[in-house]
Amino acid sequence: MSPVFPSADFFRALRAAMNDDPECTAHLGPSEAYCGLAVGDHLFVVEFDGRSCVAVVAGGNELDLDFVVAGPAEVWRRAIEGLESGDAAASLPALVEQEALEIRSADPEGQKLASDTLPFLQVFLGHARGLEVVFD
Repeated sequence: MSPVFPSADFFRALRAAMNDDPECTAHLGPSEAYCGLAVGDHLFVVEFDGRSCVAVVAGGNELDLDFVVAGPAEVWRRAIEGLESGDAAASLPALVEQEALEIRSADPEGQKLASDTLPFLQVFLGHARGLEVVFD
């Protein structure tokens, strides 16, 4: 069954794929982020512990998170579709730099942690490559 984007099932599929591929983060430092991915009005909480994704939950409170990467669904769709084509301009760091996605944080260190975690999040999102994603 193809995961629907945006949904907790989609992000859980990424978590499972990432955890089944421990080598995917070997080139990155470990991440200890408790963050959110806001797709339009939908918030998904993702927790990284070391080199794995330990939790994905739909909903939550942004104030409890280290940071949130937020943007409209169409920008997230571009990021996912850009994985197949290798479009570097559609990577999470590039979309943040273009201000198509924003970093939100109540924590003064949140912006730095987000910047440090974006490559890890890109690897996480990269596991959508090859999934037959249905866009809602």
